[in-house]
Amino acid sequence: MTVLLLISVAFIASLAYRYQALTVGGAWTAFLVGAAIAVSFSYEGLIILALFFIGSTIFGRLPARTFKREKERRTAGQVFANGGVAALLAISALLFANDELTGIMFISALAAAGSDTWATEGGKRWGGRPYHLRINTRTPAGRSGAISPIGTLFAFLGSGLIAIFGSLLLLGGSWMSLIWIAGFAGAMADTVIGAYLQEERQCVRCNSLTEEKSHCGHPTRIVRGVPGFDNDKVNMACTIVSPLFAMIIVFLV
Repeated sequence: MTVLLLISVAFIASLAYRYQALTVGGAWTAFLVGAAIAVSFSYEGLIILALFFIGSTIFGRLPARTFKREKERRTAGQVFANGGVAALLAISALLFANDELTGIMFISALAAAGSDTWATEGGKRWGGRPYHLRINTRTPAGRSGAISPIGTLFAFLGSGLIAIFGSLLLLGGSWMSLIWIAGFAGAMADTVIGAYLQEERQCVRCNSLTEEKSHCGHPTRIVRGVPGFDNDKVNMACTIVSPLFAMIIVFLV
């Protein structure tokens, strides 16, 4: 069974690369993440991972009227930022006896990644001009640290999708509400961290704010935030906060 699952993971990763959803590095990282989850949580874990990855990819490629739709190929860093913590938790399930707790934390990490992705994509498309937490004003859609009612709703729905199926597949329906809330909390933490800690850059030519190191064919300079603390690190922090939140609640109840 395990060999067949690993072959399936390799096939899906190569398919994602072929259809330009992943770079070469992204495909290899996706295989390693999927392999760790397959070995620990079998096909049930892979279904949960697939729900996040396929759902997020399709959502990210939907037509958009309010901004130019990006056909982004996820890099190794982006794949690990969203799935790396879940993979490490899956590996820990092989080492520790409390399978239920590691299962809860594993699903929570993916619920947070799904929640954050849905919030971003839904907010950009239908949320209008979001409110930025740090500067206390409206800001263009897609800027880190900004929030909107529609984006928040999609964050809640994105977490719920993973929480419902994850709980049913791995935990017999237990802890569903906790995982749902933990995933949503991770996405909200992502917004706060993005507002106050993530580095923000400015193009030296057109003065546009961006997360990229180049813009308009020119380099960008850091104008605020922690140097080196980019969007990938914020996303990883999101997937760390969620399982830690879930673990604390489990210990308290």
